[in-house]
Amino acid sequence: MASLTTDLHGAVTKVQVEVLLVLDDSGQYVAYCPALELSSYGDTEDEARQAFEEALRFFAADTARRGTLDQLLLAFGWRLVKKPLAVYEPPRLPLELLNAPVRSRRVLTEDILLPA
Repeated sequence: MASLTTDLHGAVTKVQVEVLLVLDDSGQYVAYCPALELSSYGDTEDEARQAFEEALRFFAADTARRGTLDQLLLAFGWRLVKKPLAVYEPPRLPLELLNAPVRSRRVLTEDILLPA
């Protein structure tokens, strides 16, 4: 099950999300997480995953700095399931993404620990 955990100050400490990894028509690998509306790309699967992890770290740091993480997650359809250390549960991957015609597709679960 995907989840996102924050510390008492609202900083993201752990993220586990489903990432759709697709080989597009131009030969680029695209890593897309609809639960965070976050994507990246690379020439290989590994490059796309590494770029996604970097984008996720930037997203976490930026939202913590701005204090906007809670409102963004709720706007994206996440559900707050635990407090005082907030644990959020994301919405499921949309079926239209899973059924869209592409050359190659994999769904990965990324589990990333972030420094508080």
